[in-house]
Amino acid sequence: MKFSTESRPSSPFYLFLKLKNWSKWVRKNKDKKGKGTQKTMAKTEKKLSNKMKKGATSSWGEKEERKRLQVTETVVDPPSRRLNFSFVAHPDKEQLILYGGEYFNGQRTLIYNDLFFYNIPNDTWTVVKAPAGPPPRCGHQMVVTSANKGQLWIFGGEFASPTQSQFYHYRDLWVYHIAEKKMGENNRPKRP
Repeated sequence: MKFSTESRPSSPFYLFLKLKNWSKWVRKNKDKKGKGTQKTMAKTEKKLSNKMKKGATSSWGEKEERKRLQVTETVVDPPSRRLNFSFVAHPDKEQLILYGGEYFNGQRTLIYNDLFFYNIPNDTWTVVKAPAGPPPRCGHQMVVTSANKGQLWIFGGEFASPTQSQFYHYRDLWVYHIAEKKMGENNRPKRP
């Protein structure tokens, strides 16, 4: 069965059939010893090996990975409207800390996992994005201590799907080391 390139080239079904026909052609012609087939296969292999080399030595991928693993602090406008969030005072500084929460717009529920610091003297909000942080949640508990140069502990909470058809209740414990700017889950054995 042959298809012209004019018949719906963007439809998924057309692309599937084209791929299927291509794989049949490759299977049928892979054993042919013609010069054209050999040249085509050699060029294809060369292109793929060059792409692999570029991917392996690319500094762009490494830079993106470093960015993703880096904690970022950005001065922002005040947080969006929400409820069931945690809001505590920093024990050593004139700051307030807000984490998580939810917002229902009448149709969908948005659950947040953002961490805000409010600097009282400067009247500025800073959002902290830490890799490997807890998933979005609301209705959780949070406490901050001055131990080990400041720790922020987050426990439990719940997650609701955007349509509120599914809920998940967390029983996990997370800690954010304020001085080190590092978030991690406390993986101690669970107790009753």
